[in-house]
Amino acid sequence: MEVKGTAIKTIPEFVKEKFPEEYSRWFNALPDGSKTIFNEKISSSKWYPIKEALILPTRLIGEMFYEDIEKGAFELGIFSSESAIKGIYRMLVQISSPSFVVNRTSGIMSSYYRPCIMDVTKSSKKMAVLSIIDFPESDVVVDYRVLGWIKTTFEFSKFNSPKVTLLKSMGKGDFSTDYLVEWV
Repeated sequence: MEVKGTAIKTIPEFVKEKFPEEYSRWFNALPDGSKTIFNEKISSSKWYPIKEALILPTRLIGEMFYEDIEKGAFELGIFSSESAIKGIYRMLVQISSPSFVVNRTSGIMSSYYRPCIMDVTKSSKKMAVLSIIDFPESDVVVDYRVLGWIKTTFEFSKFNSPKVTLLKSMGKGDFSTDYLVEWV
């Protein structure tokens, strides 16, 4: 399974910004495959092996800085969303309808991860369930990173009081990873 360079660029940036004195210690603790990836200039358009490029580095962030891999992954997802949604993209999210943002979010996943299928499996006027139904190398750090990303993206939107909850996790053995998104 692979992850797009755009999604992993924020990992070293996150550590450098949030834990600048600890960056070298984090980098040196990475497995050799991860070090090789982050030692080079990361190409936004290139695909990288998900385990070495995202899962292991994210787990290490959680272990080293949060003593909780889920919390570390969630915080990294927030940072990733804040980094990605700038300028014209932020304005687009802010003026778009909730249904557009929900549908666009499900489509974005396959542009960051392959193979990956995320669908809107339930929706009504004030809620939607986004379900990842195909993700061969599932891991809780991916589930929580995506949770943080969705939460922050929806906070940028014109949703009133958005709330995002992780209902199911493939990384914890469930058949799918489901995110409940609610707004007023």
